[in-house]
Parts: sequence; C-alpha cells; structure tokens
Amino acid sequence: MENRSDLSFQHFQSRHGNVKIAYSCFKAEREKAVILFLTGRAEYFLKYCPFFERMNELGFTVFSLDHRGQGASGRMLAESEKGYVENFDFYVDDAEDFLKNIVLEYAKKKDVFLVSHSMGGAVSLLLAARCADLFKKIVFVSPMWGLIYSMPETLVKIIVKGACLLGFSRFYAIGKSAKDYLKSFEKTHLTHSFENYMRQQSFVTQNRSFALGGPAFAWVNESIKAMQKLPEAAKKVKVPVLLVQAEHDTVVDNNAQNIVATNLENCRKTLIGKGFHELLNEEKEIYEKTVSAISDFLVG
Repeated sequence: MENRSDLSFQHFQSRHGNVKIAYSCFKAEREKAVILFLTGRAEYFLKYCPFFERMNELGFTVFSLDHRGQGASGRMLAESEKGYVENFDFYVDDAEDFLKNIVLEYAKKKDVFLVSHSMGGAVSLLLAARCADLFKKIVFVSPMWGLIYSMPETLVKIIVKGACLLGFSRFYAIGKSAKDYLKSFEKTHLTHSFENYMRQQSFVTQNRSFALGGPAFAWVNESIKAMQKLPEAAKKVKVPVLLVQAEHDTVVDNNAQNIVATNLENCRKTLIGKGFHELLNEEKEIYEKTVSAISDFLVG
C-alpha cells in the first residue's frame, strides 16, 4: 500500500461543522452499475482496494468515503487519534450528501448498490431508511447493529450516559486509548490473516494522519442511540438485502443482527464459518467465501 504522501483525494464539505470529507472513485473498465461502499469505525477506504478491484472486475464502479474524524477526512478534535462524533446522524448526513450530490450524479440511470462493513452497516441502514428507493440491492457485512461489551450492556449504557452528562464526553471510554490501533495481532481477533493485519498496521504507522485510537464516551453514547433506531429503520427498507455474518465475531453482536434482520422485508443471511469480524480483510479461504457471497447476490 502506498504512503500517505503519494495519495490524493477528492473532498466535499460536510453540512456539519465545515468538516472536509475525503472520497474517491474506483472505476470499472466495463461499467454496468455503481456501488456506494461505507467502511467501519477507525477505517479508511484505501484498506478495501483489493475488494474494490474485485468489484471492478464484475463491472461495478465503486465510490467510497472516509467518515468524519477518520481516514483522510477532517477531525473534530485537536487530539486527532481520538474516535469522536458529536451526533451519529452526522455520519448519515455525510453519506446522504455523498450519495445524492456525487454518486447519483455520476451514475445517472445506472443501478446503484449499497455495501458496507461494521459501523458503516449502521450508517447504511439509517441511510437506506431515508433513501431505500435509490438502491437496487443492499449488502451488510458484519454490520454494527449491536456491540459485544466486556460488562453487562445495561451497566455500559448507565456509565456512558453518565460520563457524557458529567462533561466527560470527549474523554476516552473505559479501557480505550490513543494507541489502540497498535494492539498486537493476537489480542485483536479481527482477522485470521497475520499478513493482512500487519499490512494495515504498517500503513497507519507510516501514515500517522490515518491513525485512530479508541472511541470517546461520546462516540459510544451516540452509537448506542443510533443502534436503538435500527429495528424501526429496517422496516422502511423494501429492496433485497444480504446480511453477511462472521461466525466468530467478537466485535459486533450477531444476535442483535438477527433481531434487526427480522424487520427487513427481503433479507437473505449468509454465515461465514470461522470468520472473524473483518471478513473483507480475512485469510484467503474466508475472504473468498465472503466475496463470492457478495458477488453472487449483486450479480444475480
């Protein structure tokens, strides 16, 4: 992967706080349709270039952005490595502006598909509830429709809400720090591929402006509130949906995904055996099963 100094991005101005949102377009030579791809928390769209290339081979041009506060997009805090968002809806608003003002302007009359990973899955579902008729099909990969906590969820909600009310919203959540992105491979359980994990860690080490540590209390609080909206949001989505679950996900809650999925009118679920959370950054066999499931759904 290239160094940050070698990269150039396009930007648009967010309607919230004048934050610059970085994005790019990965064009297919024989274009048939367009994909809007939304990443997870602490990620950047360059991480998914190999997947975008596979989609390009199928005739899909891919548009993707870096969410506010991460990747090549603008930060809201002086402490740039802190995961923060003032309001989760700002992610959705940024994605909606990107879709309507840039992606659809490019796509014209071509079909547009929505594909997302992790936190991008929460953003995408809320976006789809607003704009479902604009998408032909939707794919959620390990979506953040519920989180796995190290303590009872009710206690987490009390602590997080209390911290925000007491003025600690910009402090790191309990157990999180600026250097979370430097965790050893063995402690993450994000992927089975040591090579892929170290490639991403090397990239953010060499391109420190992309580094993002743990979340602040505000991010956790806003995410909890957003996830509570998802069952109702799902009822508004009528287009075909593919939910791709990782069997051994330790980040997001598959049971919560199943509950939300019952509210989707036309949802197919694929469980990727042995997979960890980052299915699109997994070892070859798991990755290929994931990409095949997505490809078959989009093309079929």
